[in-house]
Amino acid sequence: MSAGIVDIATAKPGRTIDNDHFTSIGLTDEWIRRRSGIAARSWLPDRTPLADVAAEACAPIVTRMDDPASIGALIVVSTSVRQRAPGIAQKVAQLAGLGPSVLAFDMNAACCGFVYGLIAGLSLCDAEQGKPVLVCSVEAMSRLVDRTDRQTAYLFADGCAAVLLENRAEFEGFRHVAGCDGSHEALMQETEAGGIRLEGMQVYYHAVRRMSESAQYLFDHGRAPTVLVGHQANGRILEQVRGSTSHLGVPFVNRIENSGNTSSASIPLAFAEELDAGSLPPAGRLGAVAYGAGSAWGGVSVDYRVPAVTAP
Repeated sequence: MSAGIVDIATAKPGRTIDNDHFTSIGLTDEWIRRRSGIAARSWLPDRTPLADVAAEACAPIVTRMDDPASIGALIVVSTSVRQRAPGIAQKVAQLAGLGPSVLAFDMNAACCGFVYGLIAGLSLCDAEQGKPVLVCSVEAMSRLVDRTDRQTAYLFADGCAAVLLENRAEFEGFRHVAGCDGSHEALMQETEAGGIRLEGMQVYYHAVRRMSESAQYLFDHGRAPTVLVGHQANGRILEQVRGSTSHLGVPFVNRIENSGNTSSASIPLAFAEELDAGSLPPAGRLGAVAYGAGSAWGGVSVDYRVPAVTAP
């Protein structure tokens, strides 16, 4: 018996921003598509609390449970939460209807956050008490970027997704690989003046390398994934990773066109969209790989068996 993904739900409230929005800063639809693969993305209203969005994603999962009070932990992953104290996990737990005995905490590992959160959640679920664990990634990256910056304004987006982890006899043990290198902190960081600064070519090189290596590790150790979902950084990175992992012989998910880069939320959002579209079976083994600021990287291979996805 081991932990796996048994449910998933998403939330992408807000308005759809297409590429024509960026003509005011001199960017064309053709240029954005060619450079990033993005055609549209969601932006939340500036005043919408991220705890509300996270609870919206968690609520369908909680509703489908026979005993929501059995949830032992809630991990809320976010790069874009501005509130430092208190964190938002406790508020999300209350809004989503979880019991007062739940272990709830925030986590930030930038674009690698969902992979880190999934590793932590699976480890908690596999621990002695073995209670179900919710992992929720919620992002409003549109609030971090300088919307006049031609390098980043079009790239980042907002959204949220949550997965429920549970021990089942049918699941094989999960595998993971992770690492970090603080000497690369300057490659991607929020500036004091506001906005996100990227060293584009170096980020591209490290992202492709680390995600490809993480994917290979997952296939070399334990049961092989049946699908690979990489962090939806941009279309060119995704296609390079797809090429680097094509010999592994499994589908590689690219859902960035209408989602943009939602940081930690990108992997579960892309995975949910593939499930909802019927492109993946409701049972299999997910291989999730990511690279993010810090720098942090990693991958996790985990069994899943989920009900039909309810689109937001």
